[in-house]
Amino acid sequence: MNFDDVDSIVRTALQAMRQGRIGFSVQQVNCVNEHHEVFYSECLARLEKLDGTVITAGEFLPALEASGHAPELDCHMLNLAFEWLSNSASGPLGCNVSSSNFSSRERRTMLFDQLHRNRSLAPRLVLEITESAPIIQQFGVAEFIQDIRKLGYRIAIDDFGTGFSSPETIFSMAVDIIKIGAFFAQLSRRSEADRLLHHMVGLASCVAPTIVVEGIETYEQLTLARTAGATHVQGYLLSEPTLCPIFRGLGYPAVMDSTVRPGLKPIRFGKLSA
Repeated sequence: MNFDDVDSIVRTALQAMRQGRIGFSVQQVNCVNEHHEVFYSECLARLEKLDGTVITAGEFLPALEASGHAPELDCHMLNLAFEWLSNSASGPLGCNVSSSNFSSRERRTMLFDQLHRNRSLAPRLVLEITESAPIIQQFGVAEFIQDIRKLGYRIAIDDFGTGFSSPETIFSMAVDIIKIGAFFAQLSRRSEADRLLHHMVGLASCVAPTIVVEGIETYEQLTLARTAGATHVQGYLLSEPTLCPIFRGLGYPAVMDSTVRPGLKPIRFGKLSA
């Protein structure tokens, strides 16, 4: 991706935020044993282009991170999540928060103020820290995360074992949830997957009580996660998110049922295929 590409994608994404064309779909995090039990539903960013095409966060988030604009998307998505939770009795949501929010005191203050204003909804929101940079090297991050947890939010480390995630990272701070990257469940060689996933779950269990294995797409992978000792799983086998956003804010049109308020569609928490 060259500079011109990044600049174009960033301008498109920032304009879409201003115009209410970035919303979210959801993917459930399910109990590894009782598949119908939903721990929470992760908000997945979706951008609707001017021509009506919908694209996933994977197509625009890297450019935002590279240009330093990821915190603006986080702020937007958190506002949508808080708006949803304020107007819905459905279960908890999870929302990604880029580690670039921790890179300066100013950014930490802006994030904390937003979370503090909405602290009444804290028990219903999981903050998933995505590591676009090594957070262990950023001064005061562990203390800052503790301050957020004191507001009542649960903290998850996303994609543990891949990218910048490391044992040093998770042992440096108190968190509630560790999400193990899909790579470990999707290894092509079963014996290798068994060994590595057991190791990762065992390590993560030393830090957090809740261990989620991501990328579960087959029953074999589900069994692998259960055998390794994971408490929860996430993936297309049990919950397949829609491409189109189910929520873009009450001030904008969205996919909706006739029985709900304009712009608000209930998240389904019914029994899933086992």
